[in-house]
Amino acid sequence: MLVQLLVTGLALGSMYGLVALGYHITWATSRTMNFSQGHAVMVGAVVAWAVVVALGGPLAVGLLVTLLALAAFGIVVERVAVRPFFRTASPAWLLSTIACGIIAENVAQLLFGKDARAFPSALTQRPILVGGAGFYPQELLVPVVGLTLMVLVQVFYHRTPYGRQLKAVAWNAEAAGLMGIHIERAVMTAYALSAVLAGVAGVLLAPLLNVAPTMGTIIGLKAFAVAIIGGLGSAPGIVVAGLGYGVLEAFVAGYVSTGAREIVGFALVIAVLVARPWGLLGQPPARRV
Repeated sequence: MLVQLLVTGLALGSMYGLVALGYHITWATSRTMNFSQGHAVMVGAVVAWAVVVALGGPLAVGLLVTLLALAAFGIVVERVAVRPFFRTASPAWLLSTIACGIIAENVAQLLFGKDARAFPSALTQRPILVGGAGFYPQELLVPVVGLTLMVLVQVFYHRTPYGRQLKAVAWNAEAAGLMGIHIERAVMTAYALSAVLAGVAGVLLAPLLNVAPTMGTIIGLKAFAVAIIGGLGSAPGIVVAGLGYGVLEAFVAGYVSTGAREIVGFALVIAVLVARPWGLLGQPPARRV
């Protein structure tokens, strides 16, 4: 049981970290966040289900269509819910991005239906048995893909010229604009990338959790909790917090109860906010004197 809970926890934790990394990307670029990030998980799962299961298309085609759809979703959120408020530094983007997520959820309910649908996968047919524990190969694939994408995002942000430009926008948008950086395009790119990461998480989780219009709500909340715990400005902190949060959640659910899982997880968020408001690996804000 120990091995089973550990694998399940790492699978969930890597997905929480991947979705939370989307919060970090938009924050690191524009000092705004996409609170429809959890709904992007749902959109990814629904689009992949529609292409692969409903239409019978190949998985590769379904994944490509899903990535394009999620990039478009992120761009729409940025154009409609963030751009009007970014230049004026208005916090109205918080409610407007939530509204976009609610709209997406209701559109999915109209087109997809309210009932959960199975997403068949060859990696969830036969479990791997280790001692008395069993887990599916899909549960091993999830953390491998999640951690790989996390590393690639960090390489993009810290090792490529355009990635550095995205970071420069957050530090000083006006100065970045004077240096020739297209501010609005940079913010739009960040939102598209964050939505794509969430969509990948949705596709990976769909065979394990089933597909439903409401599947992304709690995932988005937990991913935000992970971002807060790890430090919104620290990608390594978010990765560590995501894995730790997933493992903690799995062990609490396995040895205590599923109800206690949510209590312990969100109580941890409160404790971190009290002790280190900037997160475990985040940097405290500089004081002006």
